[in-house]
Amino acid sequence: MTRYRGYCALARRAALLFVTFAAFALAVDMHAPARAADGPDGSGESGASSGSGARSWPALAVDGDTGAIRLPLGQLEAALVSDARLQLFTVTDQPGLHVMQAASLVQQGAMFSRVVALLERRDMPRDRVVSAAALVAHARRFGADPAGLTAGNNFSTVELTHFFELAREQGVVLNQGERTLQAILVRWRLIREEQGVWKAASPRDFLITIPGLGPAPGGETINAAVRAAILSHELGHWQYFSNNAYAHACRSFWWRELSYEERAELTRQLANLGYDPSDRIVIDEMQAYLLHTPAAYMPIVDTPGPDGIDVGKVRRRLQERVAQGGE
Repeated sequence: MTRYRGYCALARRAALLFVTFAAFALAVDMHAPARAADGPDGSGESGASSGSGARSWPALAVDGDTGAIRLPLGQLEAALVSDARLQLFTVTDQPGLHVMQAASLVQQGAMFSRVVALLERRDMPRDRVVSAAALVAHARRFGADPAGLTAGNNFSTVELTHFFELAREQGVVLNQGERTLQAILVRWRLIREEQGVWKAASPRDFLITIPGLGPAPGGETINAAVRAAILSHELGHWQYFSNNAYAHACRSFWWRELSYEERAELTRQLANLGYDPSDRIVIDEMQAYLLHTPAAYMPIVDTPGPDGIDVGKVRRRLQERVAQGGE
């Protein structure tokens, strides 16, 4: 089974591939998700499947403009197709949650590399959109880490419009993937342009993205288990974004219950993964890894000594703090 460290590494290689070949032609069929709405397996059957003992699925509602499938969170994973197809989902029992499955890791990177660089990667500017050449230069400084792509993504639509606004103010020309992302978000009615300014339709809207199944750069593979782990991790970010009591409990744990040495070690490990070491990023990533990422895919490791951490003990303490609430 591919471990989390493995798909973090393949994500970094995919990003390097993207930024090195910035002219990569991204072809996205924006109406392809509508085909998936006919059945969770993409077979074109929305009711009972053919064959003895087949599982029966309810019909799924589809947005006519984008092909986004409307369903409750419990049906999301079963609705993900296994072929190279972009899918969009609006989660009906989690108001504000929207999910994109890109056709591949490379397609996801083409859309989000510079967004990630702006908002959460270490040693990258927070006040401007960097060029593809700057991402390549960053990759050379940090070896295998081009700091432009993650295995999955999570952003509020306020953050996404911040990216598009900065690009507009700077006169930065969006690449093909970014233009596709912008068009999808507009047709999904999540962002809009008003008098030349990009705005989010609601501050409560949140997008998470995962890659589709299949081969990835470097000879790696995104399989169903890896995709499920990525989805679980990204849904942890949604919980932190949407549940104030949960987020407060995580922040309280960070500042009141972890020692300075434990905070420093967690920050060091996350920064080594390419994250900005600011508290805004580190606390959110800590909870997503410790509470929402399967152990087999965990990149945070035990470190010995008085300045180290015991990951299992830290996880249990965080679980207890969250269970107690945000007081």
